[in-house]
Amino acid sequence: MLRHGVKKGDRVGIVGIGGLGHLAIQYAAALGAEVYAFSHSSNKREQCLELGATHFIDTSKKDELESARRTLDYLFVTSNAESNQYNEYISWMDFEGKIVMLSLPKNHMTFSPFEFVLNEVAITGSLIGGGSMIRKTLDFSAQHGIKPIIEKYPIEDVNEALQHMDKGKARYRIVLTH
Repeated sequence: MLRHGVKKGDRVGIVGIGGLGHLAIQYAAALGAEVYAFSHSSNKREQCLELGATHFIDTSKKDELESARRTLDYLFVTSNAESNQYNEYISWMDFEGKIVMLSLPKNHMTFSPFEFVLNEVAITGSLIGGGSMIRKTLDFSAQHGIKPIIEKYPIEDVNEALQHMDKGKARYRIVLTH
């Protein structure tokens, strides 16, 4: 977000409210953005709002999705979305909006070029920012109290922790303790 120039007043969407997405909500809120959290898990609504989201969009509800059309300046995709979901994502973007992929779809991305070109949407990606960006991010996190939500498991319960994670029940990072 720092690299892409997110600033106060920008409308920032986060797709994938998990290990990375719950942190992205906190970063966007600390930057002063109006934050839209997108999830198919309605049970994450309250926690997203507590983390700093201004809006929660339940992606299983058509009316909520419709309310997001043409609203975002930025969309950070933190989950390995299906490759065919990008048409929907593009529809949420305002003119000259930017979609930033922080994880990769399993297959080739497919989307209609019409919306993409008509609204001049940019799609870019980022995996890691290098040493100086990591330092800036850690400093920003410390300054704004941004922390991951973790669940602790003793090392001897590693298999139970992995099962919990594989079932999608982890909120939001698992830490093994010794």
